[in-house]
Amino acid sequence: MIYKELKIIFLSDMHLVYEKDFLGINTFNSFSSIVDNIVINHSDADYVIFGGDLVQDQTTESYNFFKSEIKKIKTPKLFIRGNHDISDKFFINLQKEKVISSVNSNWEILFLNTYSKGNIFGKVKESDLDLLLKKSESLSDKYLFLYMHHNLFITGSPWLDIHITRNKDKILEFLSKMRNLKIVVNGHIHQETKHQYKGINFVSAPSTSIQFTSNEKKFRLDNKKPGFLEINLQEEGRWEVLCHRVGGNFGSPEINPKSY
Repeated sequence: MIYKELKIIFLSDMHLVYEKDFLGINTFNSFSSIVDNIVINHSDADYVIFGGDLVQDQTTESYNFFKSEIKKIKTPKLFIRGNHDISDKFFINLQKEKVISSVNSNWEILFLNTYSKGNIFGKVKESDLDLLLKKSESLSDKYLFLYMHHNLFITGSPWLDIHITRNKDKILEFLSKMRNLKIVVNGHIHQETKHQYKGINFVSAPSTSIQFTSNEKKFRLDNKKPGFLEINLQEEGRWEVLCHRVGGNFGSPEINPKSY
């Protein structure tokens, strides 16, 4: 049988704020530019995954803007909840989006929920881990791709690392039991990173809004442009990740930001 390779677009951390810059960045403009780039250059994608932290200010205007922008993307869409996605109603409605499964792929796409109500840090329920393992066992003939919002590896920035997924070491050990798991992608940390653990590759995505720097004692923003990931899942468990950034005048990151 000839299997179809999968192309996935992963974008995260929009932090939309209506009629105001967010830490110096116009998040409406940066998100719109990312969406336009995807529509123009990646209409052949099989899935577009939104990695969480969609709306920062929780306003109706920001929610409506997000919904209107993603309508431009005709590719099947998937969503994972970030710590700033506090509206149950909004996120439940997003997940009603109809997704058509790809045909003849030897890859399966799975997700792990790290949302913990009222907290910035990530947390994973034991029951969700058990379900994930059972699901993976039923897919022994597939290679596995997993997406989540929070990270499992430290960035070296103490102000950011306190918001990492709780019990990350235990979760990493758990994931290592999933024999066909090849790659895990997350958002949350607003920067592109790569790690490997027991044969599993972990990749984080840049933000479509503000960018963070690693190894910083104090909260500091990076001057890199907004971006997203292109992930190509190939035959025999091979994969490729490309980071794309968009040009444009979205403002300038604050030099001495207080917090986000």
